[in-house]
Amino acid sequence: MRSFRFLTLLLVLTLVLPLIAPSGAHKVAAQDAPDVVILPVNQAQFLPGVYFDLRVEVHADALPEDFAVTVNGEDAATFFGTDLVEEVWDAGSEESPMPVVSQIWRDVMFTEPGTVTVDVVAGGETTSVAYTVREPITDGTAKNVILFIADGGNVGLYTATRLVSRGMEQGTYNDNLSFESFEEIGLLHTSGVDSIITDSANSISAYNTGHKSSVNANGVYADSSPDKLDDPRVEKFAYVAKRVRGMSIGIVTTSDFTDATPNGVWGYGRDRSGASRAAYAAQILDDGLVPEVLLGGGASYLLPQSAEGSRRQDDRDLFTEYEDAGYTIVTTATELDAALADGTPDHLAGFFTPSDMSVWLDRNVYTDNLGQFTDQPGLVDMTMAALDVLNQNPNGFYLEVEAASVDKAEHPMDWDRAIADAIEFDRAIAATVEWVQANAPDTLIIVTSDHGHGYDVYGTVDVEAFNAASDDAGRREAIGVYQNAGFPTYVDENGDFFPDSWDVSVTLAQGKVDHPDFTEDFQVSPVYRAPAICDDQGVCVDNPTDDENGITMSGNLPAGESTSVHTLQDVPVYATGPGAAYFGHVLDNTDVFFGMAAALGLDPMTAAE
Repeated sequence: MRSFRFLTLLLVLTLVLPLIAPSGAHKVAAQDAPDVVILPVNQAQFLPGVYFDLRVEVHADALPEDFAVTVNGEDAATFFGTDLVEEVWDAGSEESPMPVVSQIWRDVMFTEPGTVTVDVVAGGETTSVAYTVREPITDGTAKNVILFIADGGNVGLYTATRLVSRGMEQGTYNDNLSFESFEEIGLLHTSGVDSIITDSANSISAYNTGHKSSVNANGVYADSSPDKLDDPRVEKFAYVAKRVRGMSIGIVTTSDFTDATPNGVWGYGRDRSGASRAAYAAQILDDGLVPEVLLGGGASYLLPQSAEGSRRQDDRDLFTEYEDAGYTIVTTATELDAALADGTPDHLAGFFTPSDMSVWLDRNVYTDNLGQFTDQPGLVDMTMAALDVLNQNPNGFYLEVEAASVDKAEHPMDWDRAIADAIEFDRAIAATVEWVQANAPDTLIIVTSDHGHGYDVYGTVDVEAFNAASDDAGRREAIGVYQNAGFPTYVDENGDFFPDSWDVSVTLAQGKVDHPDFTEDFQVSPVYRAPAICDDQGVCVDNPTDDENGITMSGNLPAGESTSVHTLQDVPVYATGPGAAYFGHVLDNTDVFFGMAAALGLDPMTAAE
């Protein structure tokens, strides 16, 4: 009987396992055949005329005698009309070497819509991927595209932002956020090639290329080579728009301008860390995009390594190189105003802090946290400046605007700073809508986020009762749920959409599904929060100086995580203007690229006049 049951189970597994195996390159097995990796990956989608690189990795000391790469049955070099480059490297360690032989075809394209199959024969095994080349949508009527990104934005946070910013009377909000009135609302999936959980780099890369990537990677398919900047690229939307239409390009961010989301417009590489960021700062000039507007933080990546505060590892003075490229450079809000008052420049670059810019709450309330950088512009000011510069081009523009610190505050669970920056994001969108109506009605505006956080509100907190409690049990009794929650006591008497005070008597009971060990008092912090600290072994524990009177929250993350992390949830997308209807659906994050191209009627097979 046991033998019969075992054979039955074996038969079931034999039939079922192929159905549940991960999707990817299809292989016809052969004994002792080497592993083969094809990049771009299976199911990738393209527009005709968009440049990309095709890499084939063979994990072996040498290519087998039967090695061949064909595209729709034709030799790859013949199909693309270009020669390959063969490269050899070791992807392993000294203890465990992993030799790789690679062939790569750079700057190739598909010229016609349809299905394309790439087959690689190696050691008697065939590995295949199938691509879809989409038919361009050429009847779009938009002239400009503006992509707003609230890094880490999610429905829970937007709901809390609406409550704090607009208020509520007997269960009815006094108003919606500006972008919640857009005519199209949809959802975007955010997962990447290597993980269900995305980071900002590979998700914003999907928006700007129409292709998936891997965690930390931007504009590339991550390969196994030691060089983190040589991975196979896909041409980004900004490059296509400038090459085909002669459009102007703008980037506005409240982060370091080399950070993942702003870098999504122009940068290429698989590592978002410091060394690669120095390269990204130079790629703007070296790769020839030269956006007309670049505003944010990150000045330390422009200084030669000999200068104090530099984060470069070479002697390039990018401040000088940017000036030589024609940029008007500003470093304060006062200088930004003056540059525009002197006559709108053709190229404008602002670097207002060495790293990330300060959040709204510190710029406007807790100003002691600013240090020497007390003259920073806000997101509204930077966005309006960018629009004035970009609108000088009769061929139109593409502008990406990021509220970066929504995410940077959500990670350490600094709820007030996250909500304040989300309100500022809303104000930048409202100002843009007004500007578009007056100056450029043929503009598509898209509002979304690169990924979500598992944030939500579940009640309110009586602050006086909470602070008077002597233990966690008493503090928990100060939290009101359901009918005991009532309403928070934020007030906006001056009508600027920000609370007049963030230190209120009844605040929000709020939190995330993921976190380290920490304590929570639900009240505004006068300094940026650091909920957990890590020892020399990398084990993170509750920070005793953060929310000392808070409720103890037992962590549910790996021991090395000191802040909360991103989550799987789909993110909302809002759209208005010509081409907006494309976004009123459940879509993949790669669809944003194709939706922007469709709104413009962009056919990359045509050349700029």
